[in-house]
Amino acid sequence: MTGSQNRRTFLKVAGGTGTLALTGLAGCAGNGSDGEGGDGGGGDTITLGGSMSLTGDNADLGRLYRDAYQETIDRINENGGVEAGDGNTYELEMVLRDDSTDASTSRSIYQELIDREGIDYLLGPYASSVTLPASAVAAENEKPMVEGGGASPEIFSQGNEWIFGLLPTANKYAKSYFDMALEQDSAPETVAILAEDDTFSQTTADGAREKIEEEGLEIVVDESFPTETSDLSTNLGRVRDNDADILLLCAHQQHNIILANQMESQGVNVDAAMGTVGSLNESFKGEVGANGDYIYGPTSWDINANFEDPVYGGTQDFVAAIEEGYDYTPDYHSAAGEAVILTFVNAFESVDELGPTPVRNAIRDADPFSTVYGDVSFGDNGVIDKNMLIRQWQPDPGLQTVYPSSVAQADPLYPMPDWSER
Repeated sequence: MTGSQNRRTFLKVAGGTGTLALTGLAGCAGNGSDGEGGDGGGGDTITLGGSMSLTGDNADLGRLYRDAYQETIDRINENGGVEAGDGNTYELEMVLRDDSTDASTSRSIYQELIDREGIDYLLGPYASSVTLPASAVAAENEKPMVEGGGASPEIFSQGNEWIFGLLPTANKYAKSYFDMALEQDSAPETVAILAEDDTFSQTTADGAREKIEEEGLEIVVDESFPTETSDLSTNLGRVRDNDADILLLCAHQQHNIILANQMESQGVNVDAAMGTVGSLNESFKGEVGANGDYIYGPTSWDINANFEDPVYGGTQDFVAAIEEGYDYTPDYHSAAGEAVILTFVNAFESVDELGPTPVRNAIRDADPFSTVYGDVSFGDNGVIDKNMLIRQWQPDPGLQTVYPSSVAQADPLYPMPDWSER
């Protein structure tokens, strides 16, 4: 029923050169909308549409959202669809197009989905730098957008009442890392920060600096680098030469791979090193091998949790479905993706009449509802309130949740051994 063999899933070229629409077959309705409820013209389908990083450097992460979306939509449809509050039952359909993590491309996709496809309910893209302009399109056209891939506080500080986010804001991503390190024997005194120059990473670094100052730590290296850089050796040399106790990389997966490999070549021996995005993925570990051992990463969700869920039954059933159907273990991006779909479903079930404004209001006013990601509800600014957990790649038994202690599977391996001792 799942993965590439799913009988209800197909791929087609649509809407422009190099654009991919991923669509779940649903009834006889098309992708269009009646302009009121977005119910696909035939009255038995609700279409969700968006852009995602399906090619380029962030394609591994984009795939996590795409697969979670599609698996959840397929299961909902196969179990009878959505019993909406208007008394009708609908199947769900998805149009998801490739933006290659390009903000301009994403804006164009969303405008086309609204203008040409008549889609009223928007799935947000990946990366804060793309989500911010995409959310402006949602606001300009008064269409609700739910996203699990943009975490910059700037997205939620624009007075935009049409955007809802399922990730903790970026300024919170590193805070638990410092809390963890400060609880260890031989707690750190000095910190090195390396930050990619995109919106999300810079906001993460800003939040880290606030935490560092609050805790009385000293920053000995604080450098930014261009997104397109493929060499961090000079930056890491400064980390080594300034004898930083712990290292924080505010960046995405491709730079976590570079970091893990070049820390060894540059002889960077720190007590702890964490990458903010992509360091927990199996694809990261597959690229770097043993060089990824001892690296930390933050997550808004623990794979070992077991929250009740109306579609899968519970979190572990979702994990099993993704592992069986797609041949990888899901992470918090996957769980957030499932919660994106359920946020819309919960709203559809709550409204007396489908339409962008009533659905937006239902999302905003919803009491906490259950998903594989945990209970979901949104603050006045449209963002979920969650703290980050910390996980670590350990040589044996592998990826472990290490902080906070209330959910930890293992103690942190701190300090990391020097490269000469591995």
